[in-house]
Amino acid sequence: MAIPFFKELRIGGYLIKQKLLGRKRYPLVLMLEPLFRCNLACVGCGKIDYPDAILNRRMSAQECWDAADECGAPMVAIPGGEPLIHKEIGEIVRGWKRSSICSSRRRTCFSQCISTA
Repeated sequence: MAIPFFKELRIGGYLIKQKLLGRKRYPLVLMLEPLFRCNLACVGCGKIDYPDAILNRRMSAQECWDAADECGAPMVAIPGGEPLIHKEIGEIVRGWKRSSICSSRRRTCFSQCISTA
């Protein structure tokens, strides 16, 4: 999947800024799982073995935005089982778009959420 030009420009600017500041280590992508539940039962994955109390935990939209702000990375990827199970996923992505954080997807169906947000 090609990266849009303005995303490339923004990330390139971030990398140049970090080099000019002399930083050797800095975050590039925040891999954020706003929920622990997954609607799949993949072989080898231990998520389905956790008790429901743990599987039902979700980060609020504000917690997701705070995590992205604290990390400072220019890009956020939402991996995990199924991001669209989260009730506030549209609001989370819209908040990142307002703050010009690039959102990325790890699953095909997540592109619908990003394009409609």
